[in-house]
Amino acid sequence: MSRPEGARLARGSVLLAGTLLAVAAARAEPAPYRYQAPVAIDAPAPFIQLPLSIAAYGHAEQDDLRDLRVVDAKGERVPFTFLPPLATVQLSEQVREASLYPLPARPASDGVWSSPVDVVVEGDRITVHRRGGSVGTLAAAPRESGGWLIDTGETRRGDPPPKKLTLRWSGPAEFSVSYRIETSDDLRQWRAAGTGQLMALQSASGTLAQPVVGLPDSSGRFVRLVWADPGAAPALSGASVLVAERQRVAVDSTRELAVAPSPEPVATAPPEAAAKRALHFDLGGVVPLVDVDLRFDAGTHVAPVRLQGRARVDQPWRDVGSGVFYRLERGGEFGNSPALALPIVVRYLRLVPDERAASLDGVAARLVVHASLASIVFAAQGEPPFRLLAGSRDAPAGALPVSAVVPQLDSERARFGRATLGAFAVDEAAARVAEEAARQARFRPWLLWSVLIVGVVGLAALVWRLARSGPAQAPAPTPPA
Repeated sequence: MSRPEGARLARGSVLLAGTLLAVAAARAEPAPYRYQAPVAIDAPAPFIQLPLSIAAYGHAEQDDLRDLRVVDAKGERVPFTFLPPLATVQLSEQVREASLYPLPARPASDGVWSSPVDVVVEGDRITVHRRGGSVGTLAAAPRESGGWLIDTGETRRGDPPPKKLTLRWSGPAEFSVSYRIETSDDLRQWRAAGTGQLMALQSASGTLAQPVVGLPDSSGRFVRLVWADPGAAPALSGASVLVAERQRVAVDSTRELAVAPSPEPVATAPPEAAAKRALHFDLGGVVPLVDVDLRFDAGTHVAPVRLQGRARVDQPWRDVGSGVFYRLERGGEFGNSPALALPIVVRYLRLVPDERAASLDGVAARLVVHASLASIVFAAQGEPPFRLLAGSRDAPAGALPVSAVVPQLDSERARFGRATLGAFAVDEAAARVAEEAARQARFRPWLLWSVLIVGVVGLAALVWRLARSGPAQAPAPTPPA
C-alpha cells in the first residue's frame, strides 16, 4: 500500500471515530417537565406568594426542587424565588431544674392529698419549704409513695408557662407505668391536666424510653403526678422543666400532615423479621420534618418503636430515632404521648415495634408530622393564568436569588398577594419526550463502547496494512533532459 493510500485510510478512520464519538458524547437537552399544576390567584398583587403543597415535592424529580418553573399562559418563564423563613421569628427555650417532693402512700379519706411542702408568701415572692426539711431540695421517696409533687419554679407576671417536664430515674432498668397529673398555682385549687405513660425498655438497639410529661397551656407552678400503680413506678432522681417563649409573631409556620399507613414497596432483599410487623408511611415527597407523632383513633395503645427513614425506595433504611407513642383511655378521658422531635429530610418512614411489644395496628393508627414546606414568590408578569412545572431530572436551577425578584423583601413582604396550587396533571407530550430521552440515555454507554471498539479495530487494520506494504520505495530519479 502506498503512502497516499495509508494516509487516506488513517484520515477516514479518525473521521469515522470522531463522528461516532461526537454523536455518543453529545449532551442531550434537559429533560422536559412531565407535570404541571394550575396556580389560582386568590389575592392579586405585584408579587404573589405560593405555598408549595406536598404534591409539589412529590412531583419534583430533584430533591432540592431545582426543577420547578413558573410559566404564564404562553409558556413564557415567570421570574420566581424561594421565600426564606422570616428571620425575625425566634423561639427561645429555657430549661431549668424542678424540685420534687414525694407524696404520701395514698390520699386522705376524703380523697385529698396532704401537701409535703409549706408555702410562704412574701409580697410577690413565693417560698416553698419541705415539711421537716430544707428549701427546694429533692427528697427521697418513702417506701410507699403514691406519686410526686413537682415545683416547676417561680414565675413572674407575663412569663410563659412551662411546656413539659423531662423526668430522670435511677431504676429499674425496665418499667411501664401510667399516671395522671394535676396543676395548681397555690397548692389549694387543683386542675386536672390529663394522663400519660412513662416507660423504659431494653432492646437490641438500646434503651427505648418515654420520660416526657406534657403540660397544658394553662399549667400552674405546681404539678401533682399520681401513679396508677406505685409498685411499678420508677425511683425518680430529678426533673427538668422546659419553657418555650415566642419572642415575635410567626408569619411562616410548619404545616401538619396526617398520613395513613401504606404498603412498603417490594425490595430486592427480604425485609428483616422485625420489619414485617412494622408500619410503613409514604409522606408523598422528600420533605424536611420537624416532629412526628403516632396517633390512635380509640382505645388504649402503647407502642415502643424504632423509627427508620429514607428518601428513595432504592436506598437502605437507616435508624433516625426511637420513642414510645401511646394513647391511654381511662374513665372517659384519654391522653396522648407528646410529639417526637425529628429534624430530618425523608420521604419514607418505617416504625418498627419493639420485639416484645404488640404489632402496630395499621387500621387504628395514623402518622401526624409537622413539616417545613417551602413557599415561592413570583412576579405577576406575563399573561395569566400561571402554571407550575415540575418533573425534569436534569434541569438547571430555575429559581433566582431573592434580591433579583423582590428587591425590598422586608418592606414588600406584608403586601404579598396569595395563590393556591391546583392538582398536578401529566403533560403527555413532555412525558413521551422524557421517555425517549431516558431510552437514549440507557443506550449511550453502549454507543460509547461501540465507538471505542471501532476506533481500536480501525487502528489495528491501519497498522496491519502498513506492515504488509513494507518500507516505502524512493521515487525513481527523473531522467536528464
